[in-house]
Amino acid sequence: MTKTAVITGASRGIGNAISHYLAEQGHNLVLLAHNTDNLKKLSSELSIKFPVLSIRTFSIDFSQPEKVDASIQAILANLNSIDILVSSAGVLEAGHIDISTSQLINLVNVNLTSTMIVCNAVAQKMCNQKYGEIYNLGSTAGLSPVSKIAAYSATKSAIVSYSQSLYQELLPYNIKVCCLCPSVVDTDMTNDGRIDNALKVETEDITKAMDFIRQLSSGAAMSVLPIRCKVIDLER
Repeated sequence: MTKTAVITGASRGIGNAISHYLAEQGHNLVLLAHNTDNLKKLSSELSIKFPVLSIRTFSIDFSQPEKVDASIQAILANLNSIDILVSSAGVLEAGHIDISTSQLINLVNVNLTSTMIVCNAVAQKMCNQKYGEIYNLGSTAGLSPVSKIAAYSATKSAIVSYSQSLYQELLPYNIKVCCLCPSVVDTDMTNDGRIDNALKVETEDITKAMDFIRQLSSGAAMSVLPIRCKVIDLER
């Protein structure tokens, strides 16, 4: 039976790369993102390249947690099982004490609240199945807070803590949980000119990290995996 993966933030960057990776691994895909046009483009690309797979897309605004809750419940009701969840939806806002209230609310809603809503719902389904894999996208900024992006760092720190708790809670159910924590990744979200794109972590590095975790023996586990950017560490 073909396995099914749910990917949030699938329309761009890391989520897009992971969508391609899991399609190559032979998984049917349920792709969630806000940008409808990008979702359609991704779905078309994957359907042409992998015609035997089921590729379903859903446009969801992660800045509205209540709507996310209703949407994910409806999606899960139509899925017999879920083998993998990748929580990649996220936004980056610079700022610390000067960040606006609307920016702060958006950061928390997208990076934390809606991510937890989806993850909790999927985890409950996986507990009933007694198997599954969950990969949440954290950040090295969630491991060592960065003052210039303090609010963003706080949301990612919360995701790291949440994922570690989830790891412990779901161990008895044969569910693997890992929080992937990359530094600056070469995506449109970080393309501000401060760092040469060629020196950033590549999106394929994230898929390789995920593949590494998936290849571990049944007796091994990793709840958090940092993926550092050398040029950032050299600045310190």
